[in-house]
Amino acid sequence: MAPLACVGLLLVLGAVAASALFNLCAYAGAARHRRRHPPACAADEEERGPWPARARAFALEWAATALLALATPLALRRRRVRPLDAGDPRPPVVLLHGYAQHPANFTWLARRLRRDGWRHLYLVAHTPVGGDIERSAHRLGEALDRLRRATGASRVDIVAHSMGGLVARACIRARGQASGVGRLITLGTPHQGTEIFPRFRLDPMVAQMRPGSPLLACLAADDPVPRLVDCISIYSADDAVVVPASRAYYPGAFNIEVRGLGHLSLLFSQRVYALVRENLAAERAPAPAAAAGGAPWPR
Repeated sequence: MAPLACVGLLLVLGAVAASALFNLCAYAGAARHRRRHPPACAADEEERGPWPARARAFALEWAATALLALATPLALRRRRVRPLDAGDPRPPVVLLHGYAQHPANFTWLARRLRRDGWRHLYLVAHTPVGGDIERSAHRLGEALDRLRRATGASRVDIVAHSMGGLVARACIRARGQASGVGRLITLGTPHQGTEIFPRFRLDPMVAQMRPGSPLLACLAADDPVPRLVDCISIYSADDAVVVPASRAYYPGAFNIEVRGLGHLSLLFSQRVYALVRENLAAERAPAPAAAAGGAPWPR
């Protein structure tokens, strides 16, 4: 076997093994949390679906994690920013990745959007490990300003995965309508935190995603974001990273729960893509003038 083929095979095997280990730890942590905090009623347990569906969710998540690990080099690609044109007058769509991830996570969803006619899609990197969500929100705001200047667009829509949804909320909260965001669609975002890393403080961002953290309390306090923009939260009942899955529920937003998908496999699901496409194409409701100015961070 040629040396290059050997290296490629080792990379594939390494990605598969690493994804298996990650998902075993995540699902074991989720199961441990459920044992310590059993559902309040039988209906809550039924919402998670039968065991075959959970097993399928694990398998899909394993495959998605391995595929995204192998796709990391695609994050180095740069796309040229083009002015809006008659070929696609819709607002540009910013695709925002999650914690410790990269823009290439949206490669497959972006291809589907391009196939369906969206020409102005932009992948934004925003979260160096060791930073914090407020700093990432500031960087996102600067990126949105550059994008609107380059395209001539008056507004931008955002599709955000996982922690990317919190970054987008923090940006919109700080800037108000000046953010230029018209619609925010989140996929598997821990809007109310996650219990999966309850005692780990490896990174400030991890601590900020714990339930009751100062950051989450600030985001929730008199939250102006659902009044400023159309907010849609799509999440899975079988997510092993947002635990319990109900913490992905975003008060004030239009919430959609799906089943049989893990945290990363949300990015590959045809069902989820159909929901994203439908909500991006929908007409936007006007924002009330009272929400135009943004909101200060409570102290």
